[in-house]
Amino acid sequence: MMRRLGALLALALAGCAHSPPTTLLTLDTAAPADGTVRAGYRGRPISVPAVHLPALLDRAEYVRQAGAAEVQVDDFARWAAPLGLLARDTLVRDLTLRLPAGAVLPPGATDGGARVVSVTVLAFADDATGARLDVAYRFLPGGPVRQASFSAPADGPGPTASARRLGALIGQLADRIAADAAG
Repeated sequence: MMRRLGALLALALAGCAHSPPTTLLTLDTAAPADGTVRAGYRGRPISVPAVHLPALLDRAEYVRQAGAAEVQVDDFARWAAPLGLLARDTLVRDLTLRLPAGAVLPPGATDGGARVVSVTVLAFADDATGARLDVAYRFLPGGPVRQASFSAPADGPGPTASARRLGALIGQLADRIAADAAG
């Protein structure tokens, strides 16, 4: 009996040794589309307290839309931190690249006079043809809700390429927010 238990345990451990490694995903900043900083911005500092996600995307595992009523979860690709926090931090870094020094508050910083930007991701789709990000955002208090869609071409399969595309799409969102803030 002990030999069988030992053999089963050895087989189970051997099976674990051959499972694929877990990939930890993060988001990278993207250079401004026009390559310039909007040095003319003279408004109040901008704060992005959060990027709100649909429940479907708000999970540790990488999830992608596989069809009209189907999603696929990759158990071996996980976000290095909650995706909403990664998206917020990336957006803040991207805005910092686009606006003059001091115009964007770091995550968690408070300033009663800051111009707060509320961002909600409505959808993120990524497949063999490319990626699309649909968002709604507004400057608080009381600014109009603005909706925008951004796209990026496919540049490879898998969760790592998808995370790269999502980072690029957040960069496009930063371009739009910076332009709206300066305008």
